[in-house]
Amino acid sequence: MLLGLLIGTISIKAQDRLFTYTYQSNVLNKGQKELEVWTTMSNAHEKYYRAFDHRLEFEIGLGSKLQTAFYLNYGYSKGIVSNNNIDSVETNASYSFSNEWKLKLSDPVVNPIGTALYFEYTFGTDEIELESKLIFDKQIGKTVQALNVVGEYAFINEFENNVNEILIKRKNEITLELNYAFAYKLNNNFSFGLEVFNKNRYEEKDWKYNVLSAGPCFSYTVEGFWVNLTFMPQITDFKTGNQELTDNEKIQTRLAFSYEF
Repeated sequence: MLLGLLIGTISIKAQDRLFTYTYQSNVLNKGQKELEVWTTMSNAHEKYYRAFDHRLEFEIGLGSKLQTAFYLNYGYSKGIVSNNNIDSVETNASYSFSNEWKLKLSDPVVNPIGTALYFEYTFGTDEIELESKLIFDKQIGKTVQALNVVGEYAFINEFENNVNEILIKRKNEITLELNYAFAYKLNNNFSFGLEVFNKNRYEEKDWKYNVLSAGPCFSYTVEGFWVNLTFMPQITDFKTGNQELTDNEKIQTRLAFSYEF
């Protein structure tokens, strides 16, 4: 009922974002505002594990093909962990704030290829993240393709109990990602396609993993509103030839929707 009321009051065309993991080059026009809600559910590590990550994003177009956005992030998880061969249930919660800047350089329809530059920083309770993206996309007829080259640098504090004091261990992580997405528009409202996600992490002078995930994506768009859904099961870790289930999940499911005003 709530979504129906929102759709019925919309009169401005949104960005028509078709993917949840892969970004496109489009930006809001000057003065346009958009509210986005993301929810990602992650399931299964080596043992029981389930996590939810939520992002509430407010975007605004600044003109000159530039937009900015502000995020409130909240996540929580529960899983079984082993310590000295003893299993225990562990719960975690995290809170953070992010700010994004996106500059469109060329258009995916008018120009040979659409391009954009993206930068985001995040401040959390135990880490700081810096992320940049090179965004490429192209629309030909009813098909849309997008490719992102992503680099992320994180400063992380880890807390460990040591007799009568708590030790703080500081570490840095470098994450490199390649995201590719393809969508076919059935009509002006519905599309379906595929997203492919390759994630690589470098930590403590060693590459921890090189994980490939891929799955179907679906999108519904009307004027001023869109909703996207992607199922992203893990295929393999190229480093070991098996699934990597210590830091990554067997499957992620992400739902995102937006209201423009």
